[in-house]
Formats: sequence, C-alpha cells, structure tokens
Amino acid sequence: MRRLRALLFALCGPVLAARAEAPKVERVVILKVDGLPQRLIEQYTRPAGRPERVRLPHMATIFGENGVSLDNFYTRGISLSAPSWSLLDSGRHLEIHGNVEYDRYTLRPWDYLNFFPFYVGYALSRRVDMSGAELLDQQGVPLLIDRFPYQQRYQSFQLLQRGMRWGTLHSSLQLGFAPRSLRGLFDEWQTGLSMSDSVNQATERDILRDLKNPQIRYLDYFTGEFDHVAHLTPDRVAQLHVLESLDALTGRLWDAIQSSPLANTTALVLVSDHGMNTDERVYSQGYNLVDWFNSAAGGGHHVITDRHPLTEFKLKGLDPFVSEVITPSREATYLAGKSAEYPTVVLDLDGNERANIALRDNALNTAQILLDQITRKKLNGRLRSAAISAFLELLDNKRASWETRIGEMEADRSVLRRRIGEQQKLADRSAKKWTKLQREQGLDKDARRIEDRIARAKEQERGDAEYIARMRRLLALSDVDFDPGKFKIEEVIPRKALGELNSVYDLQHYVVGLQPGGLVLAGDGSIEREKSFRTIDYFAALTSLAVRNNVQKEVSPQPVDFIAMRVAAGLLQTAVADPVIGDGIWLYAGADRQALILTRRNAFGQTELRYLPVANLTQETAGAIHFDRCEWAEGFPLALVEDPSVGMTASELAGWHDERTWFTAIHRSRYSNGLIGLTEQLLDPPGPRSSRRDRLRTDLLVFAKDHWNFNVRGFNPGGNHGSLLRTSTHSVLMIAGGRDTGLPKGLRIEAPYDSLSFVPTILTLMGRPEPDLPGPVIEELLRK
Repeated sequence: MRRLRALLFALCGPVLAARAEAPKVERVVILKVDGLPQRLIEQYTRPAGRPERVRLPHMATIFGENGVSLDNFYTRGISLSAPSWSLLDSGRHLEIHGNVEYDRYTLRPWDYLNFFPFYVGYALSRRVDMSGAELLDQQGVPLLIDRFPYQQRYQSFQLLQRGMRWGTLHSSLQLGFAPRSLRGLFDEWQTGLSMSDSVNQATERDILRDLKNPQIRYLDYFTGEFDHVAHLTPDRVAQLHVLESLDALTGRLWDAIQSSPLANTTALVLVSDHGMNTDERVYSQGYNLVDWFNSAAGGGHHVITDRHPLTEFKLKGLDPFVSEVITPSREATYLAGKSAEYPTVVLDLDGNERANIALRDNALNTAQILLDQITRKKLNGRLRSAAISAFLELLDNKRASWETRIGEMEADRSVLRRRIGEQQKLADRSAKKWTKLQREQGLDKDARRIEDRIARAKEQERGDAEYIARMRRLLALSDVDFDPGKFKIEEVIPRKALGELNSVYDLQHYVVGLQPGGLVLAGDGSIEREKSFRTIDYFAALTSLAVRNNVQKEVSPQPVDFIAMRVAAGLLQTAVADPVIGDGIWLYAGADRQALILTRRNAFGQTELRYLPVANLTQETAGAIHFDRCEWAEGFPLALVEDPSVGMTASELAGWHDERTWFTAIHRSRYSNGLIGLTEQLLDPPGPRSSRRDRLRTDLLVFAKDHWNFNVRGFNPGGNHGSLLRTSTHSVLMIAGGRDTGLPKGLRIEAPYDSLSFVPTILTLMGRPEPDLPGPVIEELLRK
C-alpha cells in the first residue's frame, strides 16, 4: 500500500504542485483607460538609460517591477471605442461595428456613445443599460461583469454600462463640477463630454469604500480623460499632465488594495481599448464627407449623421439627445426637398480616422427616378412606354432578392411577436414592489430589462411592417397601374430606409439622378442607360479626393487611404476557381493598387487568410467579378511588402497562413494587425448567419490617411483613432497582483496578443476558465 501511495504521489505530485502554484485571483480591479497608447507608457515608465526621467513612477513600480506588462497588446478590429470596448468586455467576436449603427430597413439608430438618453430613460424607468449592453443582451453575449452577482460588483460610468449609480452621481454634484467657461463647455461638447473631475472623484471614493468589503469581487474604473485631451490638443505637456494624474490614481488604488481584506488575492489591471494617433509636430486635419456627399460631385445626397456637423453648432448643435441628424443637399435632383422622407447616405464619422458609409439600394434610386418620370412628367408616348418597360424590367431583376429579404423580415417579425408575448408574461409576473434584498440582488433591474426589450421589439416590428408593406406594393405594380392618380410614389418606395446592400457593380455605377437631357431612347426603343442616368464610381471618386490648401508637409493632400468592402464567397469562389473559399474583402487604393483578402477553413477548423494583390476589379451586371492579378509591389493597401517590420518574405506573403502566423509576422508593421482587423470588422465569425448583422451592415469602410480624420462634428486637432495604423491599434495591458495571486513580477511579454485574450485570461486567473471563448489565454501570466 505504501509503495502504491508513493507511486501515485510520484505520478500526481508534479500536477498537484503545479495546481498549488497556479495563480489564485479572488478579486479583480480593472482600470479602463480610453485611448491610452502603449508607446507613451513605454516612454514615461522606461525611458532608455534615463531613470531620472520616469514620469509615471507608480506604474513603473506596480507593473514594471512588481507586475506584468504586455509590450504588444492590440485592439482587434478597428481602433474605435464602442467596438473595442465590446471586444474587451465580452471576449467574443464583434457584435458592435461602429460608434453608431443604423438599421438599413428602418434607419433606427443604435447610438453607443450617447449617455444622455440613457440617463433620462433610466430616471423615467424606460432604460436599464447603455445601448451597447442592450445590443449584446439581444445577441445573448454576456459581459465580463455579468459573471459576478449584482451584489459582488462595482461598475463605473462607461460605454457598456449596466444600471445607474445615482448615489455616485449625487455625490459628484455635491462635490461640484469644476467651473468652466462657456467656450470650455462648448469645446468639451463638440469633442465628446469627458468624465468631469467631480464624477471621477465620486467614483474613486466609491471604489475605495468597496475595496474594504470582501464580498465585492469585481470593480472597474473607466476614464476617458486622456482620449478627450488627446483629441483636443497634440501638446505633449497637456497629455503628460493627464497621464500623471492617471499614474497618481493607479498608486492610490494600489495602496487601497494593499490595505484591503483581500490584498493578497487581488489583481489590479490597467487596460486601454486602443491607442491614439497624436503627434506634437502635426495638427490632425479634417475632411468633410458630409459636404462632399451633399455636393453634385458626391451625388447630391441627403445625409444622416448621429450628431450635428460643426457648421450647425447653433443651439440645436448642443442638443445632447439627438442620434439622427439629416443634412439636406441643395444640389439634390430627383429628391429635392425630400430630405426628411428620403435620406440616401448614412455616415458613422465618430472614430475619426475611418468612416462607415451606407448608401441606399441603387435599384431603389433608379426605381424612384423612373416612377417620378412616369407619374409626374409629360413624357411622349414612346418614351413613356420605354420608361414603364425599364421600370418593370428592374422589378423583375430585383424581385427574387427583394422577396427573399421580405420573407426573412416576415420570419423575424413572427419571432419578435412570439418573444414579445413571452416577455410580456415575464413582465406581468414581475410587476410587484421590490424588497430591499431583491433590489440588492438586481432583480428589479432584470424586470425593467424585460420591459425595455418588449418596447424595442415592438418598435422594430412596427418599422419592419411599414417597410414590408411598401415593398410588397412596389413589387405588385404592373403596366396597368400607371394611370394618373392610381398611387403616390411615397406609397411604394419605403421612406427613411436604405434597403439592400449594394454590390460592387452598384457602387461602380451608382445612380444619382438623370443626365441633363433626361431619359434617352436607344435605337431599339428601350431606355439608353448610360445617356439617361448620371452615375458615380464611388471607389474612384473617394480615393481621388484632394485638397488645395494643405499647409503641413507631413500630411498628404489626399485624405483617403483606401476603401474596404465585403465580397460574398460565391463571387470569389468563381473568380479564383477555388470552391472552399469563404467570404472575403476587397481593398481599393486605386485602379492598379487593389487587393483581395481571401479566407478559408483548414482541416483543423482554423481560419486561414491570404492576401492577393490585384488590379482593375469590376463586376458584371449579372454578378461575376473580374480582376487582373499583380506582382507584389509598393503602394498596395496595408503596405506589407515594403515594410521592413513585416516578418515574411514576398513569397511567404503570397501564401495561406493562419491568424497566429499572420499576427506574429505583421503586428509591428505600420498597419499592425490590420489584415486580421479587417476580417473581424467586415466578416462574420463561424456559425449561423445573423439577420441582425445584415440589417446593420454598411456598404463601404473608408480609411483616412495618416493625420487625416472625417469627424465633421469637430475635427479634433490633437489626434484621432479609428484606423488600422499601429499608433492607433497598439493599446495597453498591465497587471499586478498580491502575494498569493501567483502572478509574475517584473515580466515583460513580447508575444503579441489582442482584445479577445482579455476576458479568457481574467477568468482563468480567477479559476473560472471558459473554453468556448475564441481568444487564447495569455499563457505567460500563468507561468511561475
């Protein structure tokens, strides 16, 4: 028996010892810093050969000497606040792809950055969570904080906020808002209101109090101060002042942790969502895409944005509750005076170094122009007959795809109605007075969430019903329906709706009105399209934009770097003769500087990527795409071949590689992990297709060149983010723990990791691993 026990110990002893030495984190305190770049942490905590120049001494000691810092931690996807925080807080692939997203069929906004409607809605018992948290709930995606019971957590004010801490807000009012001039308040609103000093003080006081409570196992503190200041000014001293305040806060939190009941098993984490493209030698320069789309050159569009442009900053520009602003075009043709009913472009410009652009279905444009000519203009007999034939031919060409979408929306409405009924039963059962204990458990908030979901589902169901009804009337039109007075265009063309996504062909031949001569008959009696309709190739038009008054030599006179667009698998499979290829991405920097990012699944179920340089990509009206293959050369999107930081030869760049291989090779390059970020942003993760995702897609993702931005709300002279540039994607992750956490001391991790590793790593450190999370755990943290 003794020999058996000895043998078992010999076999199991190392395993048991390893488990005994495994990190034991019972409580986590997360300091969330919006927009903090890794390069500044490096500069001010580890100045090369100049220890007397350490300007952030607390961070240098806590994380540099007694903790762990990741030298290569990146946001996955574009460096944009709402998507980046959703990755960090959920550990799941992107569900949020912009700072604001619009439903293509109802133009209902999901405004992820606007706190004011949430605060008021919460006070009126209409809202419980910020929009981002609501959307993730709708998709069944939990946040890291959701792993902890309501009474075991403290959450500060932030983008993915759950509930409202009126006590904290009340305390901040008692502390008093820092006095500011009228101009100071105006500057703060135009760049996004920062967390005021009084709110920060109240939040810190609450966290220091809750650290004394051993029941609290999750605490976070969000600050947007650095992001706010860096947007406003490139001044090094102003930015350093914010960092020094952050360093002092880090020191106070660490000291409070050391005197708390769980000091030995508490981990302090400092993480940022993205970096910031700010340079004290350069002022960030803005280009107004709203004005351009309003102009005749841009198509004469009525444009929707989530905030008022800078030119509209009168009293209405200060309205904090707006999530939809329509800027009408004075050069609109067939939609002149109809901006409220028929906006045709939606722009998400927040995020600055990129713009999400959604355009109305090109077929709806053409249909409305033809209907306008047929029903309201005095066309001669042959021309009117040709216009009717062209209109009916358009309906026949689009009938299958439009009816498919209508069918999907009808199915979604059935699901919505069923869910509304189920949720209503839950709400009826929850209609009661809540005890103090139940409130402490958050049950009252759970009940209000149910009511909020019911209201949102009813709103979507009504919007879908209106879109479906008009589309069905449109598809039912025949040649006997065109007598005067039979119908109004508004009854058959959906109002405030973009409709289906546009194809490559649509965006290369986008109809924006009639030619000066109006409709023209061809020799065969049909409408001659090219002579009748004015069209724009938006790829060529956007990349050729230029300014004349550029005075900074570091800034290119052309604001657009390149354009990205999702391409369906079926089109690519035919074009490259490979049946296993999945959805891909087309990158456009010019006619002869384009690329395809191709995807496939290997035998192990891993995603593999390939970068294929191409030129002159076009699409036929029937759907097939064609392009010329190119040799590797400088100037292609993402600048892979000319960047000495890329760890691949030209021949290796041409091959298929899994994500980890690409990540290791390219993360130090100018565009960092942009190849992977584009797939995260534009392609769907493995699994069932989400109809909700289709509703929120945009047509084009436009990236600005270095030091350019598109934020027409305020062009942020200090700096910006939103791009794939390494200066914007290189973020911060540092962690330190008490004696019993088992966390390493003085460790610098060189291996690259991204946002998807944050949640699984925290959960593993706390002994709560979840193997189904897609990101890898940061293994170096688990080693002694």
